[in-house]
Amino acid sequence: MKQSLPLLFQKRHVLPGGRMPIRIAPGPQMEAFKAALLSSEGFGICMFDENEHGHEFFHIGTRVTVEDFDTSAIDGSLIVTVYGHENFRIHALEQSESGAISGECELIPQWPEVKIRNEQRILADKLKQMFKKHPELNQLNQKKQFNNLSWLCQRWLEILPVPASEKQMLLNTPSCMDTYDYLMSIMHKPH
Repeated sequence: MKQSLPLLFQKRHVLPGGRMPIRIAPGPQMEAFKAALLSSEGFGICMFDENEHGHEFFHIGTRVTVEDFDTSAIDGSLIVTVYGHENFRIHALEQSESGAISGECELIPQWPEVKIRNEQRILADKLKQMFKKHPELNQLNQKKQFNNLSWLCQRWLEILPVPASEKQMLLNTPSCMDTYDYLMSIMHKPH
């Protein structure tokens, strides 16, 4: 079933089950955020990349709701902590007179939970190390699922500097297994 969702475009991306702070700058982005807050369903966070031709917007996003917010003392931006619920695919975009963008979206089936096997435990162990090294990441992920491979793969996709086009390709699969293979290939490359 398709639904209309207000959309915000960010370089960082939150996935189902994840939490992430996003920066909302004064101006058009703030107007779009205000429009998004009026939706009872939350709003969508979608990825974009900048390239030599300008901005490239991607068609898979995540429906999110606001959990907390604060104002940056540096530039007046709003810092909003969002929680990711489910992924969707954008079929059409519409822009209002105020500049707010909404999309006709269809939910994508969630990756099923996959119980972690011993040879996959490296993803959990390295994520625990990352959380220990970066306490702010640890705080964002309150309900950790270190025995769920899907959850682990989604957290790694959120924090690794993987190009948005590659993230989109991985999210467009029916399970986390392609993402697991991709992550393992990264971890086994010599640095």
